[in-house]
Amino acid sequence: MMLKEKSAFYKVCFDSMQMGILVCDKEHKIVLSNNPLTKIFGYKNDELLYQDVTSLLSDIAVFKDFTKNPKKEKFKSPIDFTGVKKNGKEIPLEVFFGKIEYENEAYYKALIVDSSLRKEKENRITHLNLQLEEELKLRNEELQKVIEQLQISLNKEKELNHLKTKFIALASHEFKTPLSAILSSTELIVKYADLNSISKRNEHVNKIKSMIHHLNGILDNLLTLENIESGNIKTRFSSFTFHELVKDIFQNTDPLLKKNQSIKFKNSCEEKIYHDQHIIKIILTNLLHNAIKYSKDNGHITVEIKCNSNNIYFNVKDDGIGIPEDEQNLIFNRFFRAKNALYFPGTGVGLNIVKGYVNSLNGTISFQSTINEGTVFSIQLPKIMEHA
Repeated sequence: MMLKEKSAFYKVCFDSMQMGILVCDKEHKIVLSNNPLTKIFGYKNDELLYQDVTSLLSDIAVFKDFTKNPKKEKFKSPIDFTGVKKNGKEIPLEVFFGKIEYENEAYYKALIVDSSLRKEKENRITHLNLQLEEELKLRNEELQKVIEQLQISLNKEKELNHLKTKFIALASHEFKTPLSAILSSTELIVKYADLNSISKRNEHVNKIKSMIHHLNGILDNLLTLENIESGNIKTRFSSFTFHELVKDIFQNTDPLLKKNQSIKFKNSCEEKIYHDQHIIKIILTNLLHNAIKYSKDNGHITVEIKCNSNNIYFNVKDDGIGIPEDEQNLIFNRFFRAKNALYFPGTGVGLNIVKGYVNSLNGTISFQSTINEGTVFSIQLPKIMEHA
């Protein structure tokens, strides 16, 4: 094969390569390029000949570094570059550098691949990965919420089972005492009827009535708990005075007083009040019953009522057993009974009912207590304007 024919053959081979090839001299002038290279950069055949290679590469500092230090480790692998096409558009490139010598002259070659398609795929994969990560994050958050809801439901179920068990134990004890008293009084009524002792018979009839009222009170409290739990509290407002209300409460409370116990009533709110009389009566009755129950013989109980243009204030103070400091944060829980109150009758729902009713009237309740010195409960209720 003749040399001319060999050159033509090499040219065909050179142009048939799948990547762009350029060779430049030490002045960075392009002395050789193939057709794939011109297509990558948007030039015509031979337009690149003798052009400065810096016109094709945006970051020429790396190329200059290669010409000075071609044996650097980083040049043994392909390097990502940004190329500049003839029309000024930038394109991503992957460049393999190399050095050759010809007739004692150093030349630098660059094998160039247009990595636009690869970059596009990589960007698409990156985008899909980000989408997937975001989707996984959302799914994990949703799963975590579901787990939290299940945990809440499980805890509620456990609490409900615990409360049921506690309620059965308390109810069994609370129902047993009055029912036993009713049975005993019934048997004695029969006995006194035979003996024709009317006074004794009437005494036990009244005792039975009292025990029945007590049982009704327990059942009413349990129904009240259900209404509070479901938010089904219906308020009924009317006009009344505290003097008449407290008088009614004291009449029902008087039989419960222990030996030499006394109740002092201080009322500086003489005006007519427009509010839910029934709920306020339940609140004060529960607090007063607790004060009587947990105070000793000869104890003193004070009920104080005040009001101003915006609010009504109640204070119920006793000198009873008090509430242990480490249990004061639990005192409004359903069925909770402090350790020093376990020997007293009760279901542990009174204060829970009081708080539920106070909340329903948009009021606040607080207390101060010292063990063996007594407790004072303070309630604030906003006034209701009759026209409202």
